[in-house]
Amino acid sequence: MKTQDEVAKSAEMCVIGAILIDEKALANVIQTLKPEHFYFDELKAAYQAILELSSEGKSIDFVSVLKKLVAKGIYDEKQAKQMLLECANLVPSISQAETYAKTVSDSFKARKLREIGTRLAFDGVFAENVDEVADGIMSELYEVVSEQHKKQLKTVGAIGTQVFEGYSNDGQDLENRSHTGFSRLDEILKGMSAGNLIILAARPKLGKTAFALSIAENVAKSGKTVAFYSLEMESSEIYERLLSKRSKIPMNTLIDRRFRDKRRPQKIRDEEINKIAETIDEIYSLPIKINDNPACTVNDVRLESKLVKDLGLIVIDYLQLMRSTKRFENRNLEVGAICRELKCLASELGVPILCLSQLNRSSDESTRPSPSELRDSGSIEQDANKVILMWCIEKNLNERGFVERKTIGADVALNRRGTTGVTLFNFNGNYMQFTELDRKYEEAKPKKIWR
Repeated sequence: MKTQDEVAKSAEMCVIGAILIDEKALANVIQTLKPEHFYFDELKAAYQAILELSSEGKSIDFVSVLKKLVAKGIYDEKQAKQMLLECANLVPSISQAETYAKTVSDSFKARKLREIGTRLAFDGVFAENVDEVADGIMSELYEVVSEQHKKQLKTVGAIGTQVFEGYSNDGQDLENRSHTGFSRLDEILKGMSAGNLIILAARPKLGKTAFALSIAENVAKSGKTVAFYSLEMESSEIYERLLSKRSKIPMNTLIDRRFRDKRRPQKIRDEEINKIAETIDEIYSLPIKINDNPACTVNDVRLESKLVKDLGLIVIDYLQLMRSTKRFENRNLEVGAICRELKCLASELGVPILCLSQLNRSSDESTRPSPSELRDSGSIEQDANKVILMWCIEKNLNERGFVERKTIGADVALNRRGTTGVTLFNFNGNYMQFTELDRKYEEAKPKKIWR
């Protein structure tokens, strides 16, 4: 029986040999196979030479690869020729190049896993560094076992077949499409599909977290899991908003624990306690997972989300609070890079990401915003598939002069798959509840000034 090293060497030689015989084989392996995946130096050098020839636009064959190796001064002509001949003679079938490449890649992963295990056993783990070591190991393991996520050219025929399957398979969600649960808004958006980055932006204190939580709840009701990343509020605060909305008990009652206030009637307090208990039971099994780490990064989201089953939506609250693991010259570049990473992550995971964002404070909350007002970066708009902008159209005051309800406009200002338009909502801040309105939005006409 061959050892693991012998199996790895045979696979590496077959990859090189297949490409030497037919350079078209390179197209089948280049997306998944990197030079560092090769264990044996001479074969790694040969594959590197092949990649260099490809990038230079030159033909790849026995002679060109031999010349490239000799020109580098790594091997003399006799040694290089002998190695390449052995590779070409060993190949059983060039049509199996992808299989050989997978064996090479899997052998690399096995070596890295053994290396991580050996290092962990040798260095040891102590109470003082357990969290640091655990984070490092998790990152390394993800890098090792995750497949390289690169999309390749597809024929229109293959794409057409995939699209038709999506049309014809009733009940089978091939796009992993989720809906907001608000019919008028969904009619405009045409769903939040796998790979979509949806930006939900508003000025502070307009209710965007409550709105995002309503969408998360509606997606969860459909049976899909929602991962909610709150960088601004604690998980208990997010939960209270959901509890207030579902129980119809005002937020202030929950925050102030007024159901414990003995100055209030016993009957009312008992009713509130019973309603809170009932509501907690109702939402106990709702598939919403909340992470309230204020230092959350895109890689944190990636690592956690990979482990979530039936993931239908990721919510980030909010973009400007995220930090990159890399250094940038200014905050605009950093936010732009984070936004791009989130877009790539949505595609990688096959899940829509709803990312909340602040707007610039150049105007008040009653002014209809435009995408150019997205805070900290001009690249947010170009990376997003859809952009929803919220603003306050009117306020309804109670008898004491306090704001009781607001009419909120949700403007789908950018939609790469669907239409654009405004949906109106009633926002009751007492219960953090959004209700979609039937009436259409009409832009206020500027008053004429007579001279």
